[in-house]
Amino acid sequence: MTDEKAPPTAKGSKGFSTMKKIILALMLTPIFLLLIGFALPGDYSVQRTVFIAADAEAIHESVVDLRVWPEWTPWNSQLDPTLVYTYEGEPGVGFRSRWTGEKAGKGTLEITSAEPGRGIVYVMKFEGFPPMDGVIDLQANKGGTTVTWKMSGKMDPPLGGWLSMTMDSALGADIEKAFSGLTKKFTP
Repeated sequence: MTDEKAPPTAKGSKGFSTMKKIILALMLTPIFLLLIGFALPGDYSVQRTVFIAADAEAIHESVVDLRVWPEWTPWNSQLDPTLVYTYEGEPGVGFRSRWTGEKAGKGTLEITSAEPGRGIVYVMKFEGFPPMDGVIDLQANKGGTTVTWKMSGKMDPPLGGWLSMTMDSALGADIEKAFSGLTKKFTP
C-alpha cells in the first residue's frame, strides 16, 4: 500500500468560501425574520393600575373630557411641539379628538362608552395602523380611587408580530406617565 496524496484542488473549489457564507447569511436573515413575524401573535394587551387619593367622580371628569388629556397625559406639545388637537362633541359617548403632528402623526380617539364615576371605553386610531381599544376603569375605594387603564389591539403580520412584543413597554411607559400626571392633578 502506498501513501499517495490526492492532487491539490484549486483554491476555493471546496464549496462555499467564508465570504460567500457570510453574504448568504446576510441575505437570508431578513427573510427568516419576516417568516418568524408571520408566526408571532399580533395581539397585544397593556394594562396598568394606580391608586389616586381622589374621588372617582372628580377623576372621571378629567378622563371623559378629552380636551384636558394634554394636561395630564404625555401626549401633548412636550412630546411634539407641532401637535394640534381638534374636538367634536361634548364629553361623553361620541366625544372625539383628532390630532396631527410631525412626531405624533395623525389620529383620532373616540369615546364609545362613559359612565360617571366608573370610567370610559374608547377606540384610538393612528393613521396607517389598526385601531386600538382602550378602557379607563375607575373603582371607588376608601380614601380614593383605583384607576386601571387597559389598551389592546392587533397588529398585522409580518411586522405586527414583532411590534406587538414591544407594546407593553412602549404603551405601558406612556400610561405610567399619564398616571403620574393624573395623580399630580389631584395632589394638593
